[in-house]
Amino acid sequence: MKQKILLVDDDELILMTLEDYLKKEGYEIETSESGENAIKKLEKDSSYDLVITDLRMYGETGVDVFKKTKETNANTSVMIITGFGADSILFKEAMELQPCGHAFKPFPQKELLEKVKICLDGTT
Repeated sequence: MKQKILLVDDDELILMTLEDYLKKEGYEIETSESGENAIKKLEKDSSYDLVITDLRMYGETGVDVFKKTKETNANTSVMIITGFGADSILFKEAMELQPCGHAFKPFPQKELLEKVKICLDGTT
């Protein structure tokens, strides 16, 4: 059975690029263009193995998505991606929630894949 990932980012190009790349790597991918939409998906389906969420989005943030993910399924891993620095208050708040990994945009797809593998099964 394919591992299921929910990608959350308000940048459509990033969503499409990551979706295509991770599908080619054999993952089942769902996308969400907003934190609000991601939270609705999580409320309907808590069977994701991993949620990869942008940190700063309009409305609900990546921190909100992270909290809802853990509320719906404590076993789901969460990875944070962001275009903002490690010194931002929102990034520090996200790190306190202990994500399985994080990446700063722009990142090489291979680097993201390595982090996805670590989040899902601890291997590179």
